Amino acid sequence: MTEGAQPADKPTYFEDPAVQALYQMVLILGEELAATREQLHALIKLHESGEITSVDTIDAFVPDESFDLERADWVARLMEPLTQIAEAQKRR
Repeated sequence: MTEGAQPADKPTYFEDPAVQALYQMVLILGEELAATREQLHALIKLHESGEITSVDTIDAFVPDESFDLERADWVARLMEPLTQIAEAQKRR
């Protein structure tokens, strides 16, 4: 049996199952892209500091506050269209 959230465990924001599936797909792709962006940020910062990079140094890297602010802005921009659609459906 697979672990993790099952379809029934996920909140439903859209009446149309196709739109709901698209929403879930965008969330998953967004999570993957956010992780990739964080790794790239770590790689660049480690390289600029002259450190030898490895999987361990990248995994141990802690982004600074400016990256956290940029990430929050990026997430807000990613979610804005989906949030607007969900709010429009609630008003129906």
